[in-house]
Amino acid sequence: VVGQSVEGRPLYRFDIGPKDAPPVLLTALIHGIEVIGSVSLFHILRDMAQSLPGQRTLDGMRLVVMPILNPDAFAVNMDRLDRGWPALRRTNARGVDLNRNFPHVAPLDRFHLFSGSRWRGSPHFQGPNPFSEPETQAVRRVVEEVRPEFSIGFHSFGNMLLYPWAFSQRPNKRHAKYQQLADGFLANLKDTKYSFRQASQFYPTVGDLDDWLDHHYGTLAMTVEVGSLNRRLWHPLRLLNPFCWMNPLRIESTVASLVPGFTELLARVSSVHAGPALLTA
Repeated sequence: VVGQSVEGRPLYRFDIGPKDAPPVLLTALIHGIEVIGSVSLFHILRDMAQSLPGQRTLDGMRLVVMPILNPDAFAVNMDRLDRGWPALRRTNARGVDLNRNFPHVAPLDRFHLFSGSRWRGSPHFQGPNPFSEPETQAVRRVVEEVRPEFSIGFHSFGNMLLYPWAFSQRPNKRHAKYQQLADGFLANLKDTKYSFRQASQFYPTVGDLDDWLDHHYGTLAMTVEVGSLNRRLWHPLRLLNPFCWMNPLRIESTVASLVPGFTELLARVSSVHAGPALLTA
């Protein structure tokens, strides 16, 4: 347990692999409604551990896994679903969008409705200042301890693999290294297609975890947006439930399609030959 949420729920960290191996940070559920992200992370690690190629990859790195960064919102959403009510909580218990609560690398190039807001009523409220929330403070402590060489956060939705910068259209100087990782991921997906793009091309944001990791620690930091919209939203009750927008109905097939791509991505990170050239600035 590396900290507590606003409402006192534990924030868990799991370490997998040798401590002297390159550290890789894996996170999920920073937005409390994006449950498929955490489910994907769990299934991917489980499936990798049960396959010989996956085991070889896991043996070559130290995974630091924080699977539920926003447990208060997760609990609220699950309770509402149990009652048959719509679930829509994205922020933490104080109404802060945790993925807008990290230090800003620079001002936004352009504004977007989802970029981050200083209005407390917004679902994208940045908080009063960076690291104002116990959840982001816990992430900071873990990052300062392990100094990850690579990081990937699991979100939903859009079938995308994103990389910094989120705040700017300016090209990232390590684009070629991000592209090398993305090529392995995209080429090995099963029965699905993902796009690879700079995060600001999706929509610009400030206080983003990936931007902070890349800028302050030199971490190669990426986000995978799991799943896409489907025809089940034609049902009026699902259309009016934000949870159904963010999480696919067919969980097993959605996650299974990611496993070979993610396995190859991690293999590229852990490769003895690619490692020094890939991970240094």
